[in-house]
Amino acid sequence: MAKGDRVIVIPNPHRKEVGIALLVRVLRQAGITREEWIAAIRANRVD
Repeated sequence: MAKGDRVIVIPNPHRKEVGIALLVRVLRQAGITREEWIAAIRANRVD
C-alpha cells in the first residue's frame, strides 16, 4: 500500500495469513487508518 511518498510492504515469507494484531500494529505505525486500508483492498480486488 502507498500513502503519499510512503510505501508499506508487509513481508510474509510463510505465505500464510498475517495476524490481525500484527496488521493493526503495522498500519498504526504507518499512519494508515482502517478506512484507508479497506478502501485500498477494495480498489485492488480482483473478481
